[in-house]
Amino acid sequence: MKTNVAPELEKQRRRWTLPSLGEFGAIWFALGILVLLSAWLAPETLRPGALAAMAPFASFLALVSVGQMLVIRQRGLDMSAGTMMTLAGLVLAGLAGRLDSIWIPLVLTLCVAALVGVINGLLVSKVHISPIVATLAVDALLLGGVRAISGGTAVTMPKGFQQLTHTDVLGLPSSLVVSLASIAAVAVAVNFTLHGRNFIAVGASPRAAAGSGLRVVFYQVGGYVLASICFGLAGMMLAGFVGSASQTAGADYLLPGIVAVIVGGTQFSGGKGSIVATALAAIFMAQLQQLVLSLGASPALQLLIQAAAIVIAVGLRSIPRLYRRLGASVRLPCA
Repeated sequence: MKTNVAPELEKQRRRWTLPSLGEFGAIWFALGILVLLSAWLAPETLRPGALAAMAPFASFLALVSVGQMLVIRQRGLDMSAGTMMTLAGLVLAGLAGRLDSIWIPLVLTLCVAALVGVINGLLVSKVHISPIVATLAVDALLLGGVRAISGGTAVTMPKGFQQLTHTDVLGLPSSLVVSLASIAAVAVAVNFTLHGRNFIAVGASPRAAAGSGLRVVFYQVGGYVLASICFGLAGMMLAGFVGSASQTAGADYLLPGIVAVIVGGTQFSGGKGSIVATALAAIFMAQLQQLVLSLGASPALQLLIQAAAIVIAVGLRSIPRLYRRLGASVRLPCA
């Protein structure tokens, strides 16, 4: 009597799959490793006082990184981010001094940021200039405006705005709360609205999106507008937190903002990206800076350490893919 042994053998074997980490899970590994290294090499950087001091600047970087990610998802790049931050702080300080108000200058400054975004977006999408060239040209114009407004000296921020950026909301710095709220709003708009889905589709394939009847130019320009607003908001909060707006305030946020987008898993090919992963990557960059500074490394060594950490973090992107391959190939027999 013959029996079909294949089903019996199949019942005795169990497919063992490793848990999925998600497409952007590598940043969790990178951040975890960095925390362990910080606890071992410089535990003082993880104390509540040190984290509280780092939180506002990390929130500024996270906001800049999320704005840059929106542009990169549209296959672009905004090289005017740092100067836009600087200009926003200077414009807010100048308008607040003349209008004797805080909220009206704040709204007007955001309008200026939106206008800069429109110019960047139109140069890229309608004039078809390379994103790097177009935004560098706009950056040069903004830099001229920064020098004209500042006159080469720092401008003191209004006391009211300084107090606003230093107050606590539910035990958290107001700058951190504003950044988190802004990032959450962007995440909801991109991931849970019709315009957000269209925005993702345009970034993934502009030609296919145009064939489907989507307004490609509208969403491409919109990406630059939202990014510029993020830069402007970060620049205003930075100037208020520091107490003054200088002509070099945003220079240190351009490259770290781009690196955070890359470390967070967003690709320059467009379409795919994670706002949460980008924000976590900004925290990674801020904590890495804290660790390097606490170790007393020279400027040259600081750059080398940061470069090595960035390479490692980017290399960890392959872990989810390796997990899936390993999980698909490994089979464990039942006991």
